[in-house]
This record gives sequence, C-alpha cells and structure tokens, in this order.
Amino acid sequence: MEGRRSWLPFLAVVLMVAVGVVVVVVKDRVSAPRCASTAKVASPLVAPTRFGDDDRLTTLATAVGRLGPPFGAVRAGVGFDYGQWLHLYGVPGGVLAFTKDNAPLTLLDGETLKPRWSLRPETKRIAWDVIGHRLVLLDLSATARTRIATYDLGTGRQAWCGTLTSKHRDGDPVSTAALVDGDLVTALRAGNRIRYTLLDGATGKQRWQHDVAGTGRADFVGPVPGHQFVAGGVEEYRLAQPDPDAPGGPLIRQLRNRDASTVWSWSADPGEQAHVVGLAYDRTIVTLRNASGTELMALSPSGSELWRIRPRDGAYQATLRADTVLMRTGSSLDGYDVETGKLRWHHDVPTDRTYFPYGFELGQAPSLSRDELLLPTTSSVVVLNLLTGRERVLPLPTDGIRTTYWPYQLVSTDHLIGVVTNTGAVLADRDVGPLG
Repeated sequence: MEGRRSWLPFLAVVLMVAVGVVVVVVKDRVSAPRCASTAKVASPLVAPTRFGDDDRLTTLATAVGRLGPPFGAVRAGVGFDYGQWLHLYGVPGGVLAFTKDNAPLTLLDGETLKPRWSLRPETKRIAWDVIGHRLVLLDLSATARTRIATYDLGTGRQAWCGTLTSKHRDGDPVSTAALVDGDLVTALRAGNRIRYTLLDGATGKQRWQHDVAGTGRADFVGPVPGHQFVAGGVEEYRLAQPDPDAPGGPLIRQLRNRDASTVWSWSADPGEQAHVVGLAYDRTIVTLRNASGTELMALSPSGSELWRIRPRDGAYQATLRADTVLMRTGSSLDGYDVETGKLRWHHDVPTDRTYFPYGFELGQAPSLSRDELLLPTTSSVVVLNLLTGRERVLPLPTDGIRTTYWPYQLVSTDHLIGVVTNTGAVLADRDVGPLG
C-alpha cells in the first residue's frame, strides 16, 4: 500500500502504508441495497496506436518510453485538457482508475491492462481502501447515513453492504485498519469523541462499538502485535502552522481489539499537535508541532518516548517506509533512522523554482522496493534510495509551459509503472532490471 492520498471533491481518501481508510457502524448488511452499482466496463486509457493527433500525449509517451529502468515500453495512455481528470492507484492485481464527475472506478488488469470491472458510487464523496484482495468503499454524506461495502478485487463482486448509523461531515478524517484475524476496525468522529467500531471482515456484522475520548481526530488507525491497535492524532496538514489554542491532553492511544479498552495513552502539551506518521516494527512514529517548531518522536510498545529529535528546517511532512522516516522541508529531503532518530542523509533541493508539483505529499509517492521510492518533481522523475539518499534522475519533457508535464501522480505495481500529468497519463511496462 502507498501512502495517504486525497481525491477532492470526488474522493476523500486516506491510504497510509499498511493502514486503511474507512468509517463507522454497520446497522445491517446483506438485506441493504448495493452500495455501488455496476457500470459499463471500459478503460479510460487507449493503446498508443489510438493516440491520434494528441501532440502533448504523444510527446509525453515518447519521453516516458525513453526514460529507461524502471520504465519500460509504453502500453497505454490518455490525454485531457488540464484539471487532473484521471488518478491511478496500484493495487494487488492491477491499477484502480478514478475519473472526475462521479464517473465509475475501474480496475485494470495488472498484466493485460484490460478492464476487469467498473463500479459507480452513489455519491460524489467517497472513501476507499484496499485490504488484501478486498476493496472497501464508502459513500459519504453530511445529510444521509454512510454506507460501507467490500468487493472482491479480482471480480468486483460485492461481498457485503451495510448502512452506517453516522453521517460524515466534509473535511473530517475517515480511518480504518485490518486486524490480524481479518476484522476491520473503523473510526469516525462522534461529537467530541471518536467512535471506534469492529466489523466482521467477512460479513460486515458489527462486533462492538465504543466512543473514546482522547485520540485527537483519529486520523490514524493501525494494528500492532498482541491483538491491539494504535489510534489517534490529527491530519498532517494541520502541522503546517502552530495552533496555540490546541488543548493538549491525550492524543494517541493503544487500544485492545476485544473492546477498545486503553492499553496506554500519550498526551500532548497545551498548544501542541501530533500526527501519527506510521508504525515501524514495535514503535509508533509521530511528528509534533508546537510554538517552538517541529519534532519527530518514536513511542515504544508501552507508550513511552524512545527518542525525540528536532528535524532540520522545521520539516513536518513525512512518510515512513521500512526503517526510514523521510521528511521534506522547503529546501531539502532528509532521511532519519527509525531505530535511533539519527539523520542518515541530507539532500538539498532547488529553492529558486517550484521543485515538487503543487499539492504533492510525500505519502503519495509509490515504493519501488523496500528501500527505493519514486518521486515526482516539476522537471523529472526521481528514483530515491532511502538508505543513502542517492538519486537517479529521469528527465521529463518540457514544451515551454512548465506545468504541462509536471508529474502530479506516479503509480507503480509489480508489472506496470506510470506518470499522470496535468494533461495526460501514460502507463508503461515496469522494467525490473538494475536501476543503475
């Protein structure tokens, strides 16, 4: 799984490494209506022979085909007139394709690129996650009860569909995680508390529901050993500015699967906010923001602080991959060791121009392997080694309009790799040869 991403106003989604996205209380299941209707199965992409006279798409496809490993031969693409019309996400067995204006979501086969199935959600605001070989899909509404369903990734067949007892206010987090036994734990705001619900992963039946205070906005939920899960924190973007009115108190808790009772809790000081970056082995990685700046911290399995450091240049945006915490500042990328918090490497980035595309977040970058990340910049695609900070730069074309070929999104699977820009998208074979 990749990191967290958003599709607004059409997709309200959070995907974090090994963590899910989702929501609340199932009232009933099999007897409920379908949560999404089947749609005509069609791919938003076309073969290179059908690019026609779209010069921008042809230019992009030609450049991608010349990039070299990990990019191979171009397989398909599509052009459009700005607006980031298409988003692509790598999932087990293929690529999920989302388009704007409540169009269907479609799974493209990971080897043939043929569309396997298409589903049309009932609402324009949805949340989704992929857990194993299941797609979890939610229809979000501020005026109607949320519905949740799971679908087989291979066939698109619905396993179960349920109506939820809570509505979803636009802008609130939606979080979930799969537990070791296949059940789903979900989190949604309920007044000034967070409502945690355990759902049977096979049937959608509710096992329990508990409203818990002291877990922030529950932007994060993730399983840990011992039939427990960690939950809490606020969204990362809220750390961009200090909040002197933040009340402090408990923000992160470890809870028991059986009843959501607390194992331990961690409290912030007044004026301090905390975002859970992710789980690494037996520790919880957290970024903090207060009046004095930003800090990076690791909590032990008992909730005590293992280490706390002040990252360079007030960095707050971070992603956790394997045993590296990658942080972004206005002038650099920095890699920190998850065991010790020590800086492994520092890499300067240009400050005389826009370097990362507008809206890009580190958590969106796909992993090529345990220690390699694929990053977009405004003039290139970068293969970054997380252990050493070494980069391999693959240049993209320019046509005098700088934003035309900015890679707003990158996608990678076992067999495919792709670039989505402001005016087109291209998928190519993934070349698993040496990266140089």
